[in-house]
Amino acid sequence: MKDKKKIVSIIVFVVGMITLVVGVVFLVLGFVSKPAIQDGEYLVEVGSWEEEGAPGVVWTFTEIGKGSLTTNNQTNNYDFIWAIEGDKLKIETDWLYTLENEYVYKIDQDKGTLTLSNPDEGVEEIVFRAVSTDETSLE
Repeated sequence: MKDKKKIVSIIVFVVGMITLVVGVVFLVLGFVSKPAIQDGEYLVEVGSWEEEGAPGVVWTFTEIGKGSLTTNNQTNNYDFIWAIEGDKLKIETDWLYTLENEYVYKIDQDKGTLTLSNPDEGVEEIVFRAVSTDETSLE
């Protein structure tokens, strides 16, 4: 009887120590890892996004809900308003007339990419890369 109580006590102690160690590991990881920022904040923090394979096509997210874009190396800039709803990025551009676009978006903060798609309108995939304002094509 004493041996069973001793074995149960040792097992409970070992399980408790393992739980304590796992808890400490997760606590330390929580302190050391950089906090993830929300997608909208990340778009604004990066600022300018240039389309891969199309130099001169730059979308600039200036603040939450506002931005501008150019398709010809800053010769013409067009204002837009934007919103994120779920996995959709909605953009309303003040072009020659108002354009309303909706894309399924994915942001990879580690790689600095923004991927847009809208198969319903024939847009399979557009990839933008994060660029600093001095890297955007201004030629």
